[in-house]
Amino acid sequence: MPAAIADRKTEIAQTLATAVRAALARRDTGHVAFHGCIDWHSAVHGTWALTAYTRMTGDRQHVPLVAEVLRADKIAAERAVLGSRPDFEMPYGRAWFLRLALEHGRTFGSTELQPMADDLLASLLAHYAARAPDPRSGSYQSASWALINMHDYAARSQNASALETVRSWIERHFVPHDGACDYTLEHGHFMGVATNWAWLVSRVLEQDAFDRWAQAFFAEPGLPQPVTQPVTWHHHGLNFSRAWGLWGLQAASGSASAKAAYLAAYAAHFRATYDEPELWCGSYKGVGHWVPQFGMLALQPLFDTDPVPVA
Repeated sequence: MPAAIADRKTEIAQTLATAVRAALARRDTGHVAFHGCIDWHSAVHGTWALTAYTRMTGDRQHVPLVAEVLRADKIAAERAVLGSRPDFEMPYGRAWFLRLALEHGRTFGSTELQPMADDLLASLLAHYAARAPDPRSGSYQSASWALINMHDYAARSQNASALETVRSWIERHFVPHDGACDYTLEHGHFMGVATNWAWLVSRVLEQDAFDRWAQAFFAEPGLPQPVTQPVTWHHHGLNFSRAWGLWGLQAASGSASAKAAYLAAYAAHFRATYDEPELWCGSYKGVGHWVPQFGMLALQPLFDTDPVPVA
């Protein structure tokens, strides 16, 4: 149950942060700022995870590392690289940078990442203006993940034009679903397609309308069941990915029975991975460089919600 996880949330966050720090501090690539965690996008969400951890817990031990990664000269260099390579990390890593910029602003009261984030938002808008976002896309091409972060960044930065555009795409391409919840799209992958799809729709529908939408969307085959035997390295992250979406669904729902179901599914998914450390901090190449960050995002709402709902 979520309350049982909440009772240990600080301990869990500390354990996840320790794994993230070890990966982020490495020099695995030649990138100027985001050179740990094997690849650029994992280093971005590693930096996000330590930034979020700082705000979640008040523990500032990782602040010097975050500050070193995000030095102004390094971010300027990364901004130039992404500006010259429009396909690089499109859309996945760019969407994660928007989330990092939001969290960095919330945690440190800083706007230092906003110029680069504004550039990346513009690039994502151009990307989807040229090709309609596909609700069924997953993994690195996940349109729902990209649009969630575009929506939230545009709202927080008060970019009314971008927000209106993103909301129009959600209403046009994601609200119509024809009972399209399909977990086969997620098999062997790391992104919760169905849960992110629904979480995204919750951004544009009123509560009652969203509950009706979700009831129809998840009518068949119902809410997901946790992955217990991952078939690929990417599959190891799916439980955490689904968990953050499931929490978002309960937060958006006005139905007591739906909230209880979402919360129970959230807890089951979180525990199924966190309670088996080999699934998230075993092989560094396979899972250790990225899955702990997914766990931090799944855990974060427990620090932002008081009291924690009980399923």
